[in-house]
Amino acid sequence: MRIKACGVTRPRDARMAARLGAWAVGMIFVPNTPRFLDRKRALRVRAAIPKGVLAVGVYRAPKREELLEAIRALKLNAVQIYGEIPTGLRVPAIVVVEVRSARARAPRLGSLDYVLVEPARTDADRRAGRSPSTRARAAAAKIAAAWSRRGLRVLLGGGLTPESAAAAAAVKPWALDVSSGVERRPGVKDAALLRAFFDAAR
Repeated sequence: MRIKACGVTRPRDARMAARLGAWAVGMIFVPNTPRFLDRKRALRVRAAIPKGVLAVGVYRAPKREELLEAIRALKLNAVQIYGEIPTGLRVPAIVVVEVRSARARAPRLGSLDYVLVEPARTDADRRAGRSPSTRARAAAAKIAAAWSRRGLRVLLGGGLTPESAAAAAAVKPWALDVSSGVERRPGVKDAALLRAFFDAAR
């Protein structure tokens, strides 16, 4: 099972994820979020991501020029975007779909693109730091399974933990996406939890 370790803010965590066999490492560039990286810190994390592991920049409603500059400066291998995908990026995009029901529609993807399926959270949930509801999680798993069967490269994420990794992997997505579920505090990965997640997912 491929795994993307997201919300990485420290070089040591990037190296640890890579040693465990991560397919990708995500760095978040959404201001006013707990795992936001400024350019200086991002360059240090990027330098710790070895060749063969995708370096992914995560954005919300970015401008095309912002993305192109970051792709060049940080040598990003892919971008993950909440919102509309700008054209002409020259790297694969991970299109985020926040699922509220099992009737969600699949996005239109390029041949190199991916879709990240996450259970939706309300604004109140986000402010309180609460996980998605059980209903939203079930809907996301159902959508991920259906879209995977259609041949889409689906990442399943949204509050996954070592305890839920095996069930998420059983849905048979293309990859799993993990962030907060393997942390001691926002942006600081816990080695034991990260290792347990990889073991459970596989």
